[in-house]
Amino acid sequence: MSLKLIYPKDITKKLKTTYNRAEHLKAYLNQEEFQLSIKFKRLSEKNIEQNFTQIRNWIEELKQSSFKIEFQSISYRSLGTQSIPKVLVLKQNEFLKQLSNQKAFKRHIELIQKSLKAFANLEPLLKEKPQLLMENDKVWEQLLIVCDYFTTHPMPNLYIRELDIEGIDTKFIEKHKKILDTLLCVLLDQEPTRLAQNGFEKRYGLKYDLPTIRFRILDESLYIGGLSDISLPLNEFMSLDIGCSRVFITENKINGLSFPNIKNAIVIFGLGYGVESLKNVKWLESKELIYWGDIDTHGFAILSQIRGYFSHIESMLMNDEVIEKFKYLAVKESSSKRFLGELDNLTQEEYEVFEKLKENLYGEALRIEQERIGFGYFVART
Repeated sequence: MSLKLIYPKDITKKLKTTYNRAEHLKAYLNQEEFQLSIKFKRLSEKNIEQNFTQIRNWIEELKQSSFKIEFQSISYRSLGTQSIPKVLVLKQNEFLKQLSNQKAFKRHIELIQKSLKAFANLEPLLKEKPQLLMENDKVWEQLLIVCDYFTTHPMPNLYIRELDIEGIDTKFIEKHKKILDTLLCVLLDQEPTRLAQNGFEKRYGLKYDLPTIRFRILDESLYIGGLSDISLPLNEFMSLDIGCSRVFITENKINGLSFPNIKNAIVIFGLGYGVESLKNVKWLESKELIYWGDIDTHGFAILSQIRGYFSHIESMLMNDEVIEKFKYLAVKESSSKRFLGELDNLTQEEYEVFEKLKENLYGEALRIEQERIGFGYFVART
């Protein structure tokens, strides 16, 4: 059995780990004395006899290191009295000196004092996670400037590019959204933000590049200024409310472009999982909604997703009949990308098809893409 001896390199590693956890700053913020103790395991007589040379060299290496280790004298029956490492105790100054971090500590204390002077309510956060300050010490003062702006100018309704904050460029906020959100949640008494999909901008009242909704008007009498194929930012699409009664939503772009003329109808296309963009479009709630996606695991996942927003939406061309008729044109869905989770918003018939797809009952990883369904068959069912 090998000995677990603590060498100087192991001590240094322990010091660095403790430093990176900012334990010394926690002690400062809590007005406690910082001290790090590393205890050495007592060696048995058998340990020493069987590993005498190794242990002798180890003790010599410890004695020659810069660490002031406390040794203890232990009397062994056959070896006599031996001086064995007992413990290393490092107080704050020695701890920082060993890591050559005295200047950094002084700098961090200055940043803590500056932070608490500007925002006293940051104290609980800094006491709990002082490493946030250490990890961002080079930009901490700029972070405080940005925080000051948002606390004095809440919900500015501007693009980040338009924010006029002295000494702060646009890219700084873009790059530091995560730590800014952590600080602002404390300062504005809010819960942490989901930063994906413009979460930062939504939370702090900033404008952002909205998704574009592309749709075709399938009834000539409803054309807008003679236009039938239109792309609009989401906010404009939300206020549009075309005078149609039916809305088709299809996954594939070319299918949207080739939809036939249908009275009182439009087709929205090319969103995929981006159908989330539609969830707040209130005028869709009063329309007959039909979704058509690929016959694969993700097609049904998107169907379930959009039905979570609009419970009355129906599916189209995603059933057993279509599978049997066009199965010979099926391809394989990528095994690594298949959706094999649970879906909560399918009808019984849709759920059964989805489960058969997951269990490969139609064939291994069967996928029938929309464009593989015969055009005449599709038109006859619109």
